Amino acid sequence: MIFTPYPDEMEKINLIQRYNSGDYALLRLTFTMIDKNNLDANGFFRDILLQAGIVDYEALDHGGKNGKSVMADFILPGRVDGVKMNFYRVANARGDRRFSIESIRQKAKDQWINEGDLLYLACTKGGEGQPKVMIINLTHHFPAASDLEARLGVDDVYQYLEELRPKLVSIVRSGYHDNAKGAGKISPKDVGDTLEALLGIETNNRCDADYKGRIEIKAKAGKTLDTLFTLRPCFEGTPIAAYEPNDRQRVSAFARYYGYESSKHPGAKSLYITIGSEAAPQNTQGFYLEVNEEDRRVELRRTRAAAKKSELTAFWTFSALKEELYRKHPATLWVAGKARMHEGIAQFQYEKILFSRSPQFTTFLTLIKEGVVTYDWRGYTSADGEYQGKNHGNAWRIKAKRKDDLFGTLETLAI
Repeated sequence: MIFTPYPDEMEKINLIQRYNSGDYALLRLTFTMIDKNNLDANGFFRDILLQAGIVDYEALDHGGKNGKSVMADFILPGRVDGVKMNFYRVANARGDRRFSIESIRQKAKDQWINEGDLLYLACTKGGEGQPKVMIINLTHHFPAASDLEARLGVDDVYQYLEELRPKLVSIVRSGYHDNAKGAGKISPKDVGDTLEALLGIETNNRCDADYKGRIEIKAKAGKTLDTLFTLRPCFEGTPIAAYEPNDRQRVSAFARYYGYESSKHPGAKSLYITIGSEAAPQNTQGFYLEVNEEDRRVELRRTRAAAKKSELTAFWTFSALKEELYRKHPATLWVAGKARMHEGIAQFQYEKILFSRSPQFTTFLTLIKEGVVTYDWRGYTSADGEYQGKNHGNAWRIKAKRKDDLFGTLETLAI
């Protein structure tokens, strides 16, 4: 289960993120968990442990005696307590994945933890550079920033920001800049392409972050959603896979199969929709996103008005989403500006710049469930025969005011 943090707990996660950009898992403590010291190792936590090389649950035999014990750091205000953790599988047919934290009842008795507290679990490097589990109570007894820095340190991404800062200052202070593509109507991507040209960054639709693969640059003129990344979904086991055997054509087939008659392109099917969670779908075609934790994927589902059940129409694996999110946003400059036309050419003025650090994938999934992160399908194709049309780049997007939840505290650059 993805435990949803309260706003004050989310702020603390954002603070931790300044020092730990890796994945984390959340666990909301119940009385039974504390009393029995029998905690569920959910899929996210198991993945983190496996990736860190600490424990592979699938390699453990059933039964507590066949578990693996390691020392972990419980970070508290002004100190770090070493605690033993035991990872094991229950001696039943399913081999349920569990773990325990040594002296958890004593910590509850001493009120270091309480029923209802949300624990932050992550893997970091220990004193000798070896992977180690870190535990932080987000609800009570949260450590100070100095405690986090002392244990986790600060990475070096700011040096890349300092390389860009003089150019950014000059661009902002120079007022309006001509569209890099020259005369003509304004396209949504022009504001970003022009900024990259001014910074001396080649615009080539690269897969990783724009500046040296370390800093992504996102510019816009207007109050639209912020684009995170584009990623083609999978279609195996869906009606689209049956409809179109050629996987390379399935994005176009999706618009043809589910689209509506285009008003701008006669004889074509259009699909321009925003897709949110089931509680906030944000479209009238019945599409919504569902986080399937068991199968480790985000599903694009559709419910027809007369149907009682939804159908799977496409999906993205957690691993693919996570890889793309981290690849595109190790750090990001969010640049807000405004546009105008002057003597037949568009001009852009860049005004406000925010800087964010690495996002958290667990938070990304939580925001999908809340309808904050959405998916835009943007394109049209011919209604039959050979696929002809245009895909404008189907994209994952986020509400501008909620970026700080995904990326932690946003820093406003002094320009």
